Amino acid sequence: VGELCLRRHSHRRELWEMRSALQSRGAAASGEREPLAPPRRRFELCSHYSSQRGQTVSNAAKPRKVPVKVDPKVFFANERTFLAWLHMALILGGIAIAIITFAGKTPGALYGFVLIPVAIAFVVYALRQYYVRAHAMRNREPGPYEDRNGPYALGIILILATVTNVFIHFAKYD
Repeated sequence: VGELCLRRHSHRRELWEMRSALQSRGAAASGEREPLAPPRRRFELCSHYSSQRGQTVSNAAKPRKVPVKVDPKVFFANERTFLAWLHMALILGGIAIAIITFAGKTPGALYGFVLIPVAIAFVVYALRQYYVRAHAMRNREPGPYEDRNGPYALGIILILATVTNVFIHFAKYD
């Protein structure tokens, strides 16, 4: 891409040179026009597509000297994410309490007792992530602010709780 860009802009420079030569002949004869200004060197702007060795140049490898600007909307997004995780924990906790309540003193109440620690794990994770992200934003640390492993861990815990409930169900009928 960089080579095509260089060729295109060098062609523009040749056109400018031809126009200025023609114009200077006409201006010398009539004295009316000033010569054209040279075009900006746009081919330099295209050089960021590739480096000397053909590799792409990235700004991520360069160290940041300017502090990161954090918009207020990022703080609100952090709060929205926290509330979404709490909403999921509330739903799981509500389901667990409903199972315990409706099961009474039967062995079916174990289903609810298995889900309560999962709901608590969701709350603890949400609170931890909220504080970690808020601290990073207050200190203007460069991102990324996402957590890649936490949702997978919570999903595995939820799947294990479901499998445990299935085993409890089949063990109850043996």
